[in-house]
Amino acid sequence: MNPQFLFILLAVLAGAMIPFQSAMNTQLGKSLQSPYYSALTVFVVAAVGLTLYNLVSQQTLPGSSQFTNAPWWSYLGGILGGTYILLIVICAPRLGIGNVTLMVLLGQVIAALLIDQFELLNAPIHRINWQRVAGVLLVIAGVYIVRKF
Repeated sequence: MNPQFLFILLAVLAGAMIPFQSAMNTQLGKSLQSPYYSALTVFVVAAVGLTLYNLVSQQTLPGSSQFTNAPWWSYLGGILGGTYILLIVICAPRLGIGNVTLMVLLGQVIAALLIDQFELLNAPIHRINWQRVAGVLLVIAGVYIVRKF
């Protein structure tokens, strides 16, 4: 199998997980009657799961210099992840999983284009062109159609 194809499949799988995660997190938020505790619980479960994976797979712990050499802002990804889950738990019951998923996708595409265009966060440059703008417009059209109907 072509390794590139495998990575494409894995990326699609990662994308497919998002609406399931949204539905699960939303149900947890309803059960706990708190979007905040839902998000916190999700991260605790994720931390336990990743810790178990690291123990089973015998991952080597990075050295302290590797942690200190990481850019300070790279640690903020955890805050963004927590905020993402919190916002999904708040928005999904009101807008629906399909709508929220498409709106998340729209936000991802727009942010990715800006990151690529301006080489933000040390990302390689990929200039915005008319084809990429057309892609964003198609996603906007998709959001509109799904939201409308």
